[in-house]
Amino acid sequence: MLPGLLLAALTLAAAPAAEPALLIGLLLPPEESAAASLRQGAELGILHANDLPGPKVGLIVRGRPGQWGDDGAEAARMVLDDGARGLIAPPDGAASHLSLQVAGRTAIPVVSLCGDSSVTGAGIPWMVRLAPKTSDEARTLFGVAAVWRPPPSSQPSPQTNGGARPSPARRYAAVVPDGRAGREIARDLEAAAIAAGCRLEPPLPVATNRSDFTQVVREVLKSKPDSVLLWLDSPGRAGRMVAEFRRSGFKGELAGPGRLRCAEFLQAAAEAAEGFLVPGLVLDPASEDELRRFTRAYRERFRAEPDNAAAQCYDAARLLVHVLRQAGGETAHRAFPLTETLPGATGPLSFDHEGNRRSTLNLLVCRNGNFTLRPAKN
Repeated sequence: MLPGLLLAALTLAAAPAAEPALLIGLLLPPEESAAASLRQGAELGILHANDLPGPKVGLIVRGRPGQWGDDGAEAARMVLDDGARGLIAPPDGAASHLSLQVAGRTAIPVVSLCGDSSVTGAGIPWMVRLAPKTSDEARTLFGVAAVWRPPPSSQPSPQTNGGARPSPARRYAAVVPDGRAGREIARDLEAAAIAAGCRLEPPLPVATNRSDFTQVVREVLKSKPDSVLLWLDSPGRAGRMVAEFRRSGFKGELAGPGRLRCAEFLQAAAEAAEGFLVPGLVLDPASEDELRRFTRAYRERFRAEPDNAAAQCYDAARLLVHVLRQAGGETAHRAFPLTETLPGATGPLSFDHEGNRRSTLNLLVCRNGNFTLRPAKN
């Protein structure tokens, strides 16, 4: 009897794992600074999704091979050759647009992690943006400013009771990448500044291969800004620039997008990260539970602290699996626009009819190497 049981156990152990019924593709350009976090977040999202009832799911990861590769071709290969039923597009705007081009031709759902307004403006009905829009994050940061607006009065030069003119709006400067990515970000920042009534200098583009930021900081400070937004393509480069601003003696506020909530930024900025501001999504109780579960599992599996990129890709993978399973035998693109709200590690997963995430953002401040809710000012 015992030899028979041992033989059965060995046979089961040697049996190949069943092929997943559904495949999800993750596009990762080779220059993506958060590649490891994105991949690990997606892997964990698939793992947790496979704990639930429904067809088993697998993950495919591709990015352009070498200098002359093409991210668009790799996205198409995941769909046409590998059989992916849904795509996760990275934070990079160009790669997200290439994924959307593939989605437009194949009716494959896409979840984008890019904040550019142009992503949902591309007109692909079966896509959603899981990351907050750049303009929404910027408006949250601009909301810090106590903006003075003239009262409804016929007086051409309003005065206080003491005869002094009220303080004007805070002056903002911004640093963005060069090329198309920087132009998209600059456009969104400028639109947000206009909406908030803030004074924003024309954003300064910085070459992606530049490592010495001394001259960049001098150029930015010529306009004597009260606050500087660092919307760069790499958290490490943003951290080094933060350190350079503080070395220059700049005492104003420094801020940036939520993707800077990561170890790479904190290590590069070191003590200069103290007081740095980023926007963060507000979590409801169900999403707080999901975040705790995700964080615990991520630590156990990868022996590291998860960052914002990992949490976003985790949510993107789980959302796509949910949509694909709900579709059953039907084509998944018919499920869009998504009307159901799901709990996510980054907050409630809810989207408007254009695919933009419905979200509320808070201000987070770096204190002693951790980002926490910024106390309200009186």
